[in-house]
Order: sequence, then structure tokens, then C-alpha cells
Amino acid sequence: MTNDADKLYAMKKKRRHSAPSRFIAPSETVLGEDGTEIATKNAGDYHVPVMLKECCDWLVTDPDGTYIDGTLGGGGHSAEILRRLSPHGHLIAFDEDGEAIARARQRFADDVENPSPRMTLSHTSFSFACSIKRDGKPQAQDITGILLDLGVSSRQLDTGGIGLSYRVNSHLDMRFGSRDKPLASELIATTEQGQLEQILREFGEEPFAKVIARRIVDVRRLAPVMTTFDLRAIVEECVPPHLRQQALSRVFQAFRIAVNRELDVLEETLRGIVPRLQKGARIVVLTYHSLEDRVVKTVFNDLAKRSVPLDPTNPDDAEAAIKSTTKRIEPILNVLLKKPLAPSDEEIRINPRARSAKLRVAEKC
Repeated sequence: MTNDADKLYAMKKKRRHSAPSRFIAPSETVLGEDGTEIATKNAGDYHVPVMLKECCDWLVTDPDGTYIDGTLGGGGHSAEILRRLSPHGHLIAFDEDGEAIARARQRFADDVENPSPRMTLSHTSFSFACSIKRDGKPQAQDITGILLDLGVSSRQLDTGGIGLSYRVNSHLDMRFGSRDKPLASELIATTEQGQLEQILREFGEEPFAKVIARRIVDVRRLAPVMTTFDLRAIVEECVPPHLRQQALSRVFQAFRIAVNRELDVLEETLRGIVPRLQKGARIVVLTYHSLEDRVVKTVFNDLAKRSVPLDPTNPDDAEAAIKSTTKRIEPILNVLLKKPLAPSDEEIRINPRARSAKLRVAEKC
């Protein structure tokens, strides 16, 4: 027997939701240092490259070097990196979005199709940057710098094609790239209430996690939670009206992170790429929420304070052993920014989606 709340929910599902008006970006442009246009706010529906000058200033230390743009998107950062490279420099750009790769292949045709290409496009996750091969052979310590912009592209948010936005009604997919991950709808359908609460609390920092998890379980007994508006209706039932927008953002973020293992992939990549970096190479990371920033900060600090067992054959270690020390500090990274950089007020005015960005930089010792 269903209770009154279940009947109310069933009635709500029959109603046609009207999607809020789609975000239309202004036509302002972002320019490179030479005054050339890097991107417009609504070019290809990708977001404007955030903190463009700051990222490239910290990243590009050698114009002849080999760099990685782990999150190609609309190609704004890639365009500026290429502009700073010499004819001998090289950029490897990753993206799981096939449309982003196709657009970049057209936009950067001269650099990609050249007999001596300055750019390589890779239709896969940036996590594969740790195992790049050339001529079928793995390369060691040949990377001069890597940039990770962890923001979700405006095109993916605004079009709602894979269910990332609560503003557009679509199937709850949420998968980036690889099809071997569970759909968000499958995750919601099969996960126990306690684990749902944990996902919402850990990956969304959601105060109403317990209430929302319990309601998901109640609702899915009547009908599967298949669409973004199904999930949105559940959240709206559980959260006071003045808190709904923030809660919806947190809930959708939580399930997106869980489906794609985003925090695990980020940590694995940061640790895995270090052996590939040359001495003095930079890791530049743009984060957009506290969970990502915490992972980057933790990994950077951990590798900057790495300790190794003492070597009895090393005279310096022998002296330390006399002082009853069993390990010595041998840092792998040097953290170049003790506190993250934030975008300027002017950038936030032009591009509001930059407001939560934080930039961290570390250098290979």
C-alpha cells in the first residue's frame, strides 16, 4: 500500500516539467597576450578557458618542450599553449568527448595534420597520460608540463545530453567517455540506502543526504529513477525551496563523481604522471570545488614531504641513523603556490562560471 507521499510523487511524475531557460553566454571574447582571439563565450558551447594567462604562464617554461592538456574541451588553453611553443614544441591533448576531439581536429588542423605535427589529439581520459607511448615504446621523463582543468564544459551542462544538468530533462547517464561504467540511473537503482547517503555526503557534502537517500529508496520501489527530472523531483520534495538550487547542484555533482570515479582518477593521475615528468616540469591544476582541491593539495603536499628509508651505505644517512632517525625527507615535488590562486574580479564578471576556480602548481624536483 502506498502512502500519501508516494501518491503525490506519482502524480508529479505525470506532470510535464518545463525546463528553465537555457544559459546563453554573452558574446565577449578572451584574448591571448598577442591580442588574438582565443575563445568566445558561446563558441561551440564550450566554456571560456579559465585563468588562461595564469595557467600558461606557470605551465610553459620551455617553448621546445612537450606538454599535456589533459582536458581539451573547446581548446582555449590548448590554443594559448600552442601559441607559446616553438616549431619544435609539442602538445598532447586529451578528451573523452568525441565532439571535442572532432572540433579540435578542425580548429588545429595545421598543427595536427602537419608532417611534423606540433599537436596530438587523444580521444581518452587524461588518466592515460601516465602511459603515453611514441612509436609503440613508452617514454620516460619526457613531459615538460601538464595542465588539468577539471571544470565540466558549459556545452555538456547546458545541452544536458548525458544528464549532468538538473535544468534539462534527459536520461541519467552522467558517464564521461568509457561505456564500461554504470549509468547514474543504474547506480541509483542498485545502491543501498546507506551507500546512497554516503555518496551524497562525501561527494556532494549535502546536508540533506540522509533524507534524500531515504526518499530515493522509497520512490524507486514504485518506479525507476531514470531521468534528471525524476531525480530533481525527489530533491525538491526533501529540501526547503530556498535551498533547492544549491542542493540540486550538490546532488548531481555527487552522482557524477561517483559514476566516473573522478576523485580516484584525479589522485591516480597526479601520482602516476610524476615519473613521466622532466626535472623542473610543472603540474598545473584548476579545480572548481573543495573535494577536487583537497585531493590536489593533499597529493602535492604528500609528494613534497616524501620520506624514504635510510641507506646505510650513504654517509649522510649514517649520520642521521646515529640520531635514531629511520627515514629522511626526499621530496619529489616542490609546491610553487602555498595558497591557490583565484580568478580576478574582472574575469568573474566576464565569466561567472570561473568564480569557484582555484589554481595550484607544483614542480618536479
